[in-house]
Amino acid sequence: MEAESDLLTVARERFAARDYRGAALLLASAIEAGQGYADAHHMLGLCYALTEWREEAVRSFDEAIRLNPRYVEAHLNRSIVLSDMGRSAEAAEALTRAQELGRPDATGFPSIVANRLANMHAELGQAYREAGAFTAAIEQFRSALAIRSSFADLRLELARTLIEAGEPGDAARELDEILQERPEWLEAMLLRGLAAYLAGDLERAKSVWEGAAARHPEDPRLETYRSMLARKLGEQS
Repeated sequence: MEAESDLLTVARERFAARDYRGAALLLASAIEAGQGYADAHHMLGLCYALTEWREEAVRSFDEAIRLNPRYVEAHLNRSIVLSDMGRSAEAAEALTRAQELGRPDATGFPSIVANRLANMHAELGQAYREAGAFTAAIEQFRSALAIRSSFADLRLELARTLIEAGEPGDAARELDEILQERPEWLEAMLLRGLAAYLAGDLERAKSVWEGAAARHPEDPRLETYRSMLARKLGEQS
């Protein structure tokens, strides 16, 4: 987790230094390593747009919007790139959506402000987690979700923190909610299996990890988890 977070941190630093190609490479690595959050895809889209890889930029913005349909900045930047590509009708539609989302929503804030507040809570939660202050970290992630309950990446980080805090049952409930909406998300499946394993529900862990292996046979982490489970089951037999 620390190495993955470092990739995103360094990517932000490279972006701030206007090294957009370097930032893009780091972001692609972070996404491949499991940090494929809406913000990472959005920043990758900006890197592509600023290096004139417009088709790739649109695809990255599309992915950010798939993960977070209310991502105002992603809609707005997508509109700009589409306009540059001469796709004026799509650009106008994206701009209209960005403007709609800019109005105050149920939180009482414009969407862009509410998104930023939720992400600030999440960043503070990550800082507390890295410091080992799990209770404070959990509080911050729950505050983020109170603002943006539909942000699956925030819920995943809450679940990860609950596991690290020794609360696999609570983590399992959060992960089940994620998997109802995104049943093939590998990171959620890996953590759900781990939560079951730590709670002593080895059959559920086996079922989840085997399902993940069927959908994502190329991921090397699954072999590690399944070997760990096989040893545990062997000890009990």
